[in-house]
Amino acid sequence: MNKIILDLCGGTGCWSNPWKAAGYKVIVMTYPKYDVSKWRDYPEIVELIKSNRIFGILAAPPCTMFSIARNDKTAMLPRNLREGMRLVNSCLEIVHECLYVEHKISSPGLQFWAIENPYGGYLKRFLGKPSLVFNPFEFGDPYTKKTALWGEFKELKKNPVEPRVFEHPTTKGARDFVSCVEHYADLKSIPEGYKEMTNYSNRKIMRSMTPQGFAKAFFEANKSKNVPCTNEDTENDRVQFVNVLVGENNDK
Repeated sequence: MNKIILDLCGGTGCWSNPWKAAGYKVIVMTYPKYDVSKWRDYPEIVELIKSNRIFGILAAPPCTMFSIARNDKTAMLPRNLREGMRLVNSCLEIVHECLYVEHKISSPGLQFWAIENPYGGYLKRFLGKPSLVFNPFEFGDPYTKKTALWGEFKELKKNPVEPRVFEHPTTKGARDFVSCVEHYADLKSIPEGYKEMTNYSNRKIMRSMTPQGFAKAFFEANKSKNVPCTNEDTENDRVQFVNVLVGENNDK
């Protein structure tokens, strides 16, 4: 039986892709199939937690309400930190429920969990000092986007490269990925059908996608030594990914 990874608010599933490729059963809990804040309404998820079968949890709740880049004067909705924490708290509830389950020798239970959000946002006020702060170039993706991780996970091995040198001609010398995301499009591969299903712009999707160098490093640091995989499990994972392709994590 495959070890199970929950990818909460996973959007395109980029963070969990290395796990899926290695034979883990990945469940991307995201819209439209799942509302993470209503996780107790999904018997299959509750049963997985009760049976102590969750190996790891990745969570990337939307940063919309936490982002310091948000312009409260022009935003469609006013900043609402309580609303922003609704999904964060739901992710933490799932983590805690997994940790409450009694650990058994034959089923070691949850081995790691991590919550991701931009470092410069307001989430630090609620979760405290991050366990890890990184830029994508530290793991092989040549751009900057300071990101924070909270949780319990093993130390990642870095593979630093030089950030790409670029100065946007119309944004007062901006060089960062968030401001100039279109000029880093070659580093991102949007899953087929995702844009059409979400109606999001390329810019919005690319900003939300986890850098693959980091995703692979996180996998290598936290993977199990032995992951059996069956053809049936692989096919179920493929169907699962298609069913949950539309994501929540769209404003990073």
